[in-house]
Amino acid sequence: MIRKHFEGYNFVGIPETGITFRWGADFSEDPQMAPWPELADISISNYCTNRCSYCYRKSSEEGKFMSLEDYCFALQELKSEKYGSIFQVALGGGEPLLHPDFTEIIRITREKFGIIPNYTTSGKFFNPENMEATRNYCGAVAISWDPYRDLTTEELSEIGSCLKDNGILANIHYVISETTINDAVDLLNGKYDEYIKDFNSVIFLTYKPTGRAENDGNIKSAGPLKSFLDLVDNPVTGVKIGFDACFVPVLMKATGVNVDLIDSCECGFFSVYIDENLDVTPCSFCNDSSYHYNLKQFGFEEIWESKFSDYRDYIDSSCKSSCDECEKASGCRGKCPFFDDLFLCGLID
Repeated sequence: MIRKHFEGYNFVGIPETGITFRWGADFSEDPQMAPWPELADISISNYCTNRCSYCYRKSSEEGKFMSLEDYCFALQELKSEKYGSIFQVALGGGEPLLHPDFTEIIRITREKFGIIPNYTTSGKFFNPENMEATRNYCGAVAISWDPYRDLTTEELSEIGSCLKDNGILANIHYVISETTINDAVDLLNGKYDEYIKDFNSVIFLTYKPTGRAENDGNIKSAGPLKSFLDLVDNPVTGVKIGFDACFVPVLMKATGVNVDLIDSCECGFFSVYIDENLDVTPCSFCNDSSYHYNLKQFGFEEIWESKFSDYRDYIDSSCKSSCDECEKASGCRGKCPFFDDLFLCGLID
């Protein structure tokens, strides 16, 4: 068990299960931020052969790999003499499994730095070596899937079965867009249960119009969104479901989910993003250059404790302005500061 106790912030993490607990001065209080991030989202490459139509990073075969040296440098920077290290890393890309040093990366993460690695993959590039390394070092993996990706339900089922047989906890990352939301409704109605039964859960991610993703994929139809939200409270599927932080505002507003048990956006407050060029931003979707800092130019301590202050002030003052009358506003950081179209609460008013 990992324990961190500082003034106004307490954290407990259990590496074997991935369960974390966080509280402020007492159990009734939520801390404003962590003195040091709990999680780092690290892109170890922008290389991928899939060319998915709505890849938010425009990953391609021309993409760059983060060197093993730079990766170790990043993890060393993420270790504080006062606050200790981060609890876990979420490795992404590009396609992480195509990184030539992938197995070494996850081994070093766990054995040398004591950090739990997790990663997201298309599911197409498993082999005996990376499967064994995943089982030995990773907390969990996520398979990117929806019915519009180049992965059939039968192939998805085979991947889930293989991962389960190898003792690997696996989730599905499902992007909800204007195109996929009706299929997401079908998923909550149990249509895909026979194909996803071996997965731990389905995590719904909100579509972001960046990279190769166009604006026409933004959720804009109120009817399907309301149908989806109605099913969140009473899903037919037997598979557990979860959501990314971008979906939390509308989840808080339109469902019966206990707001005390879900987190609003953690980016820049409890988590951080580092890309393959060692550029540090509050999150991987940050499109404001004023919040970009390179790790070779600024130490991470300076970035986290000083440089991100303007971002946090902006979130606390500006992003809640349109939500003052919402009864759930106290537990929510409001609309995304980078994409106005992610503010779905307006669709259900």
